Amino acid sequence: MCSVTRAVSWTGSELAGTHDVYLGKTFADVNDAGRTNPKGVLASQGQTAVTYDPDGLLEYGQTYYWRIDEVNQAPDNTIFKGPVWSFTVEPYGYPITGVTATASSSQPSMGPEKTIDGSGMTGDLHSTESTTMWMSKGTLPNWIQYEFDAACKVYELKVWNSNQMIEAFVGFGAKDVTIEYSVDGVTWTTLAGVPQFAQGTGLPGYAANTTVSFGGVMAKYVKLTINKNWASVATQTGFSEVRFSYVPVQARVPQPAAGATGVQLDAELNWRPGREAQSHKVYFGADPNAVANGTAAAQTVTAHTFEAGSLTYGTRYYWKVDEIGGSGPYAGSVWSFSTQEFATIDDFESYNDTDNRIYDTWLDGLINNNGSTVGYFQAPFAERTILHGGKQSMPFEYNNVKAPYYSEATRTFDTTQNWTVNGADTVSLYFQGRAAGFADNGNGTFSMSSSGTDVWNNGDQFRFAYKSLSGDGSIVARVDSIANTNVWAKGGVMIRQSIDTGSTHAFMPITAGGSGAGNGASFQRRLTVAGASTNDDKAAPAVAAPYWVKVERKGNSFTGSISPDGKTWTPLGTAQTIVMTNPVLIGLALCSHDAALTTTAEISNVSTTGTVTGSWQAVAIGMAMPTNGPAPLYLTVQDKAGKTKTVVNANPSASATAAWTQWRIPLSDLTGVSLTTVQRITLGVGDKTSPKAGAAGMLYFDDIGYGHPLP
Repeated sequence: MCSVTRAVSWTGSELAGTHDVYLGKTFADVNDAGRTNPKGVLASQGQTAVTYDPDGLLEYGQTYYWRIDEVNQAPDNTIFKGPVWSFTVEPYGYPITGVTATASSSQPSMGPEKTIDGSGMTGDLHSTESTTMWMSKGTLPNWIQYEFDAACKVYELKVWNSNQMIEAFVGFGAKDVTIEYSVDGVTWTTLAGVPQFAQGTGLPGYAANTTVSFGGVMAKYVKLTINKNWASVATQTGFSEVRFSYVPVQARVPQPAAGATGVQLDAELNWRPGREAQSHKVYFGADPNAVANGTAAAQTVTAHTFEAGSLTYGTRYYWKVDEIGGSGPYAGSVWSFSTQEFATIDDFESYNDTDNRIYDTWLDGLINNNGSTVGYFQAPFAERTILHGGKQSMPFEYNNVKAPYYSEATRTFDTTQNWTVNGADTVSLYFQGRAAGFADNGNGTFSMSSSGTDVWNNGDQFRFAYKSLSGDGSIVARVDSIANTNVWAKGGVMIRQSIDTGSTHAFMPITAGGSGAGNGASFQRRLTVAGASTNDDKAAPAVAAPYWVKVERKGNSFTGSISPDGKTWTPLGTAQTIVMTNPVLIGLALCSHDAALTTTAEISNVSTTGTVTGSWQAVAIGMAMPTNGPAPLYLTVQDKAGKTKTVVNANPSASATAAWTQWRIPLSDLTGVSLTTVQRITLGVGDKTSPKAGAAGMLYFDDIGYGHPLP
């Protein structure tokens, strides 16, 4: 039995002029051989190539050893002996999986499933534990039957016979066995040439010692009837384990792999052919039913490869291969893959810090007189941490505070681009900004972002949005959501003496993580300046956003409460005495509980009582927390003739988006320019058509492409 060979390859030494290749079946021969005593394993001498394709075919299941000696270039031609490597050729038969077992009878805890579930097995060796085996009841004959998921060409059966410690004395193991097989479970055929089954050793580490050849018969059901065991008296019988293998006559191991995504449009299809295949009928198309039913377009090929032709972006294709030859045809399974959604316009991977700097290609405001700066002022100039894909993205700083009140960067292509090929109908790009620190959305609704280690112990790091309160008063809010950067990330309402890190305060937050994973609500406070913090929690059962919170001040007495509906309030702990002088600060607080991460929160239904004055002010306490001012994004496309079209992102605050976000632009939105001759693209922030003083911040762009998204 033989298998199609595979070439071996290696990386040669820089000094090597040629290579000697040794290949054989024994380690000693390959290790000891040389030019003067080749031992029959010097397969190739003095070759320049770093690959070797053995003549003929290799044997199924055989382990081969090989060695490469590097031979120096002339004039010394010194030979450097290489290490010995090995590989094992695939087996002729493969294990059948998806097997179920039934039996005529079974002892308690010794059912027929024990023969196929691997219990008692360590590698290929079985134990003596009785409950890992099948044992019948009653008198002989007894039978056990196996059903496969589908009919297959059965190669052989390996048997581990009954192997209890008393096996040598009582002989439970099967001896004379009749084997029948069937495709449908109705019509049965008796297998010829079944050998006598060898008795188990009754020792731990028992290896299979009976192999039954099936000769490649087609079967879905196999029944073993045990007519006689190895006992002189006992009538029970059984097996420890069985393993069936099949001849792979169907096409298998598809490339692209089944379910693969992002497949290149010019991909060649490949597969492992069936053992008997002389040719291959390939069905291919975008309709899974047509492929499955065999009504899709088909082509017969002799090699196990298939050229699918020009594929389209973002499309799921289906294919199957029916193997022709032998007792076939053998119908194949239906496989699928989806093609890449977008071709690259710019993924920012090619830029370096020497002769191809990112700002030399993307011309920014320093060249074109606007508020943008592309890249960093010191190497590395591209961003290498904040990434959508690959290893680099484009940092884009915008400053629309001063004229001309917009920021943009432009790339001009050396060769015009055609964005309409292979079904392309969309431009795609990814962007990420930094969340706005505090945004008043109107009607008592606010958005916040914050990092910070904690609001706790002797000093705080968090974001605080506040007004002034004189005398008694309160603040109520509903914490609608908190991004879970940590289970102790928290947001809620606070009354605080000052914006100093160690200020006295009363804080009533809800934590992140949800009711099943968070720490619920916690009334936290610092009673003295720079003193230790204390708290009362509602953690069992934990409450989670959306939930209402309230802090009340009556003189120097502060109370924190929570409510599911804003009507029924539950104080956490008792009122706390915290000496504060008027005016105090009253407002909203948020902390990520991780200085390296930024959490966001949505807070609504904010209301206050008492003498509350001033407009909202937001401050980062304890650490710097860079944020983006909200502004729209736009893309301008220019063709070879100089015609342009600008598309604006639908989110007017897109620059304050804190996570990587895909922006898909239908090509139909770019009418008026020739999308077959795209010459230049511009990325911008602001309103270029009606410029006015605006925001500033930092954006990152990545993976600009054209194509078609998967549905």
